[in-house]
Amino acid sequence: SSPIVSGDKVFVTCYSGYGMKPPTNDDDPAKLVRHLLAFDRASGRQLWEVKVPSAEKEDPFAGFIMQHGYASSTPTTDGKRVYAFFGKSGLFAFDMDGNELWRRSLGTKSDPARWGGGASPVLYKNLVLVNAGVVGNQLVAVDSASGEIAWSIEDGAFTNCWTTPAIINTENGEQAIFAVPGKMIAVEPLTGTKVWEAATQIDDATCGSIVHREGIAYLMGSREGHGLAVRCDGKGDVSDSSTIWSKQIRSGICTPVIVGESLYWTTGGMFMAARVEDGEYAYRVRLPRKGKASGGFMAADYSSPVAQGNRILLFTRFGESYVIEAGDEFEVVGQNPGFPDDETPFNATPAISDGEIFVRSDKRLYCIAED
Repeated sequence: SSPIVSGDKVFVTCYSGYGMKPPTNDDDPAKLVRHLLAFDRASGRQLWEVKVPSAEKEDPFAGFIMQHGYASSTPTTDGKRVYAFFGKSGLFAFDMDGNELWRRSLGTKSDPARWGGGASPVLYKNLVLVNAGVVGNQLVAVDSASGEIAWSIEDGAFTNCWTTPAIINTENGEQAIFAVPGKMIAVEPLTGTKVWEAATQIDDATCGSIVHREGIAYLMGSREGHGLAVRCDGKGDVSDSSTIWSKQIRSGICTPVIVGESLYWTTGGMFMAARVEDGEYAYRVRLPRKGKASGGFMAADYSSPVAQGNRILLFTRFGESYVIEAGDEFEVVGQNPGFPDDETPFNATPAISDGEIFVRSDKRLYCIAED
């Protein structure tokens, strides 16, 4: 998962017991344990750790799971409770001292390819919204205080979807928007009542999450590479009436970031910018490397870019980092070759908080700041 920051604490998830590298012949999925850890923000000292043993038959450690593991969903917090989605073991709530408050199973299924979980929970008022398509073929809202299901939309077609829902403020009120293969779905977040849906050409798997600006939702993904922009002010099937643009566009696993009038993202060692207005590329360039060469599974796909002002921060899977000035021309204003004593993957999106950058690898959690 990516790190999150709340007050004087930093939270991350990880796992142990199974799915370690390199695999061994006596690996047993029943030994899988997921962990939620809290660290002191100032010193990095571990404050507490919660261990959650696997409750169900886990997907085997093979294929894409070997690239991201069994604790890929980023936790979230309202400052009173921390919520962690641990796949087939369920959605959990803990207090700020690590005491379990409740747990709720959201399903024990697998996606057809057995790629594991990745969607993260988000908060809306008193609800925790989860895309549980992979484990439960459902989009669900859980009461944050009690753990009871507030509403659920179930559909057997809701699988192969690892996108985190987005909360969008529109002229017609707030909406929760989910992306599943072949469509975007907007619901009234308190009730789950469907507001609109729009067909997409991203019909094999949805990985990167929806981003939005000024009542317009943007999504990209699929093996073929597609992107689209949809106005969020419609009702019913808005595939034709509200789709602003839909076109083939190179994309991967990460979620793009919007800065100014452009979307920025990375895939396959490339960094790209496209105008929000029409989806046309501003540029496509190969990232300059000071560390290892890019390409294949180890390309800079998993970590998503984030922005601070007009500058974009990006980490590759090798820990190499870039600060890129947003604009119509590609401009690197800062580059770091990585962490010499850390060869493990940097899959997590960094968190920026009060002038500090928090980023984690499979091995360590880092805080980066000026002296």
